[in-house]
Amino acid sequence: MKRILLLMLMAIVLTACGNEDSSGGEKSAEENENQNASQESEEPEQTEESQQEKTDASEIIEEAIAEWGDTSSYEARQTFTISSEDTQNVVRTITTQSEQDEVKVEVDNGSAISSHYIIDGDHFIYEDGNISEEEKDVDMSGSTYGEIITSLEAFKEGDASKTDEGYKIEFPVKSAEEVSVFLNDEVLNSLDNAESLNGLVTVTLNDEYQYTGGKLTLTVESEGREINMISNLGITRIGEIDVLEKPKNM
Repeated sequence: MKRILLLMLMAIVLTACGNEDSSGGEKSAEENENQNASQESEEPEQTEESQQEKTDASEIIEEAIAEWGDTSSYEARQTFTISSEDTQNVVRTITTQSEQDEVKVEVDNGSAISSHYIIDGDHFIYEDGNISEEEKDVDMSGSTYGEIITSLEAFKEGDASKTDEGYKIEFPVKSAEEVSVFLNDEVLNSLDNAESLNGLVTVTLNDEYQYTGGKLTLTVESEGREINMISNLGITRIGEIDVLEKPKNM
């Protein structure tokens, strides 16, 4: 199922903390007063700097798993763009997972829109008002919100920082293997003969440790051509979807 989700369904959390300094010895009342005044004027800046220094991707991921590891449902909206020279392809998807382990993936490839439903392991496709059932079974593993968060342990070495909305982590990409868990088979196959690859994964989290969005940029050199891939993702309705809305007769 994680292949249907296309690129990056990731989660990240940030824990910021500061240290308090203590010192021994006796000081005069005047020295203590001057020191306290100095600490009061400098404390906000020191606290902010200390929090920034203590931002750690590993702690973020562990906190995210602890807070949201048991959550199933979410809605993810993604735009995936591949461009090379004068060619550009854009695919937009809306993935909805319910608390009943039902999944819907709506795919817009620019020329047609189809909806894929995974219900009790069965795969249905709804297109142009018609429903068809695929014979091939679908692996549902890795599709829940909690499982997506757990898969982010591969990014523990990333660079995490505080933002106004919450937190973010950036992870430089130098090989397809580093993000292979978030790429579908078609994209992975296109990277087999790449001469070089580099990019950046950025994921964001709100102040409740919910993963709310992310971006992946890749530049690939293959057979003398430069291929650019960009994925933008936003996640909402976390833990709020009890049952999927389905077409009639499904």
